[in-house]
Amino acid sequence: MFAFGTNQLLTPAELLAGGLGGVCVIFYQIFGWPIGTQYFLFNVPLLIIGYFHIGKKFIFYTIYSVIVSSFFFDWIPIQEIWTEDVMLNAVFGAIISGIGAAVILRLGGSVGGIDILSRVIAKYYNITIGKFGLIFSACIVLISALLFDAQSAMYTIISFFVGAKTYDTILSIAERSTILIVTEHGDDIASTLNQMLNRGVTSWKALGVYSDAERTVLLCVIVNIEWSEIIRVVKEVDSEAFVTSVPTQKTFGNFRVNW
Repeated sequence: MFAFGTNQLLTPAELLAGGLGGVCVIFYQIFGWPIGTQYFLFNVPLLIIGYFHIGKKFIFYTIYSVIVSSFFFDWIPIQEIWTEDVMLNAVFGAIISGIGAAVILRLGGSVGGIDILSRVIAKYYNITIGKFGLIFSACIVLISALLFDAQSAMYTIISFFVGAKTYDTILSIAERSTILIVTEHGDDIASTLNQMLNRGVTSWKALGVYSDAERTVLLCVIVNIEWSEIIRVVKEVDSEAFVTSVPTQKTFGNFRVNW
């Protein structure tokens, strides 16, 4: 969907894709360089950054996504379909590309490019991926306005805005849960969760009624897609820990939007 929206709706209408895809389209328009090949090569240093700041699982999924996206960028022909209306191409190209990129991110990976930088920034600052992508893309539009046509740049801005809203809408519907962990190794688990998921953890002491043994109870709010990672961490530290999840509709306070 990501490559389809770019190659068959945005690029034929002389519009730019968001993020790194937009940079590739600019070089394609100027030099004729294949978008897929560019996309793969530009992603190599970003994948290295992501490996050190985000984690192996995310990067492995992202590497797979980048390879597949690069293939389809070069395989799907750049040609106009459905409509010649620039506005419709801008809106629906952004929606289709945005949905494809956001779904991949929800599954634990990324289409690469600015997604990697956005997620690194979202990990340390309360800035959503959509907002960061919009800022980066706005800079690309300014360059394209100087190189190409001002009207096309204006349509591209509309496309970026629609894409960012689509992106944030899909990612914001990620359901949250409050996790309670009862364990004998509270400090170790809390420290690991804080480092790997960048989630705050609250702890208190509790007494098991049946065992009459003291335990530590940890409380942490997560996005549901992080559940498998939580369980993996807990099992590595304390295989006998008890973990339960409670659906959480709203949060207020220091809960970072990592998506």
